[in-house]
Amino acid sequence: MSTPRKRARAGDGAGARDDDDGDDGDDDDGGDARRPLVVDARDATLPDAALWDEHAERGDADALFEHAIAPLDAATFATCVDRRAVCVKRGGRAHYGSWMTMEAVTRATRDGEARYGVDLDVTSYVDGVRRTHNRNSDAGREADDEDDDVGELVDADAVLTRRFGEERRSVRLLHPQTRCDATWKILATLERYFECACGCNVYVTPASSQGFAPHYDDIDAFVLQIEGAKRWRVYEPFEDETHPRTSSRNFTQEEIATQRVVFDDVLEAGDFLYLPRGWIHQAECSSSTHSVHATLSTNQSNAPADALEIALNNALASTIDGRAELRRSFVSTLNDERRRDAALEGLGEELRAFASELQGDFGAALVEHAYASLEARFMMQRCPPPDSHLLRSKARCTGDVAAAELRSGARTRVASQIEGAPFSILRESPATTLFHPFQNRRDGAHVRVLGVDSADEDRLGRVVVPSDVDDERLDELLDAVRSGDALEIAKTNFRENNFLELVCELVRCGALAALD
Repeated sequence: MSTPRKRARAGDGAGARDDDDGDDGDDDDGGDARRPLVVDARDATLPDAALWDEHAERGDADALFEHAIAPLDAATFATCVDRRAVCVKRGGRAHYGSWMTMEAVTRATRDGEARYGVDLDVTSYVDGVRRTHNRNSDAGREADDEDDDVGELVDADAVLTRRFGEERRSVRLLHPQTRCDATWKILATLERYFECACGCNVYVTPASSQGFAPHYDDIDAFVLQIEGAKRWRVYEPFEDETHPRTSSRNFTQEEIATQRVVFDDVLEAGDFLYLPRGWIHQAECSSSTHSVHATLSTNQSNAPADALEIALNNALASTIDGRAELRRSFVSTLNDERRRDAALEGLGEELRAFASELQGDFGAALVEHAYASLEARFMMQRCPPPDSHLLRSKARCTGDVAAAELRSGARTRVASQIEGAPFSILRESPATTLFHPFQNRRDGAHVRVLGVDSADEDRLGRVVVPSDVDDERLDELLDAVRSGDALEIAKTNFRENNFLELVCELVRCGALAALD
């Protein structure tokens, strides 16, 4: 789930180089293995920029990602994930269609709906100090007042004319997929490619300025330079902070002075830069031009550590529930060293017994459940599928009428409404639950979900499986629709018990399409 799938495709004559001389080592500990892969595509034949919009409109995951990194092939890119930065230089040629140009950013700021801290931030980084300016007026406030007006409606003139134009502040559009259809479709498409939640912010920086301090992120970042130009400096990760699970604080220039600079170059319109999670970076505009770039993100909390955390937490909860002695209060040991030693020895024995249990079938079941929990979390976080991505008519094949006709026998087959799995299965006590994205909200797709509580039946995007529906039948349903096949429901064995009611509910909510 955490890396792009490898698909071999020949490059188009572009020159690829490592940024330093030397052998191409496989050592992940640093040195040559961390130098970036830079692809000089200035003279290469590139796909038509308009195809970016078309791929996103159709939801063609392979084509959209291959367009983003073109002419680099996806198999080569996959070898760099988590290991090294990747830059594709296209010589100032437009590559991302009409998406998120300065004109589009201006429209989004002037639509009368943007709110500070929710849809937009105004930032600055001057003389080593990073500040946020999320307010329409500074009247009655000190220049360094950080008390922002979160939730206040944005005055477009205050942002575009005064903050951006006169004060040379940067503007960051937060989660534009909530209000921009094109961004919504791009993220929904990329989520199918990476099989984990994706996000987006758009950064508009005036000439001769920098909006953010040096830092690293807890996501893999894909920087798409849309307009203008921006100088990027990328530093190798701190030795003890490789693959971090949280983003860093703002660093001072002195703190990163000893870190090796692995990339220092200017991105022009159409260029692409991949930054692995944990790699320190900063970017600034020259005096000659402004910059508009989008950062697409993926792989937040999508690592074996996250699955292991779920598994161990569940194992510990199960062990504590089943052993009353672990829930007894400690007898005071403050002034009794013998009693304290006995308590520690008893706790050690319990820990060793717990570790032993993890090595058998119990541990294997926990790992399987943990991975299923990550899949369920993805379904909860991902963007709702846009209508243009659906394989069949939403109005005709889903909803109450389609479900009723399936129940009556007027319709006899079901199939997935999207390519791939339309839902995930989480089996746990007291019930098995199906998770799907078809009732997710666009303004909630960026919200980080750390855990999955299948007992919360009021949350949209989940369907509780009736107790008399067996696992074999459920797996057959998922396998059939995931492969793109239509499943014949008219057969007697699929209409028995409550299985038909489960399928009808999936049709009603839009996850499955009911066919004649």
